Amino acid sequence: MRAILAFLFFIFGSESSPVLAFIPRDGVAKNRPGTSLRLTEAEIPQVALTARADCVFWFFGASGAAGIARSAFPKMFNKYSTLQKLKDVGPTKGGEMLGINTLACGFPQDVSRADVQQVLNNPLSVDEIVEKFPVPEVYLASKGYLTADAFTQANVDANPLAVRAVFDTFATSTNMAHPQESQAKLDKYKENVEALKSDLFIAKILGLAAIVTLLFLLGIADIIAFTDVYHGWFPDWPGGESFPFGMLKPNGSPFKIPNYWI
Repeated sequence: MRAILAFLFFIFGSESSPVLAFIPRDGVAKNRPGTSLRLTEAEIPQVALTARADCVFWFFGASGAAGIARSAFPKMFNKYSTLQKLKDVGPTKGGEMLGINTLACGFPQDVSRADVQQVLNNPLSVDEIVEKFPVPEVYLASKGYLTADAFTQANVDANPLAVRAVFDTFATSTNMAHPQESQAKLDKYKENVEALKSDLFIAKILGLAAIVTLLFLLGIADIIAFTDVYHGWFPDWPGGESFPFGMLKPNGSPFKIPNYWI
């Protein structure tokens, strides 16, 4: 949506616009009797000027949020892809399965209860893992936070999928976890490994909800930004009414926007 808005500004928003160069002024006057293609500052309605100011806020605000989202989505996708590659990888003690919800949790297969128990019985505490397996390139790791890489190195002899199942209960959607909270969960799972299943499910659902919420908010910001562009620069364009269905109306095509530009 931001790319479309930027394209519209380039095409229609300057005196040297390649589109405007091919639009005869007489033709515009016929479509909009008594109105020129360009209005002076004094002729532009106050509601349009307000919409233009609001557009700047929403456009750049949405762009900033989208930048954060763009940097997060590849990481989440890589995390998911890496998880899928752990199917049937590494040693396993076999036996009874833990019974996690593989579909909701995004796991390629269930994990062995004995494999999970091996991870939980690691004699190293979270603080000792952080100290023994530093990740200097990660700032928070240097401040005592537990990383997925450090936790994996500390359990190198365990089943990789079981290691990931335990760690993912610590962190909702990242590869970083608070050390005290992680230790508290490890202690809880040692007493009741069944608690890991529900915590893993909740962590995955919260991560998914965060993604959906972010996409929803970005969509709302995009809609508001486009609405302000519509009211600020071409408020009489028929296509803007009941958008996007308004584009089906006569003269509702986006290519007709120059005829309604103020």
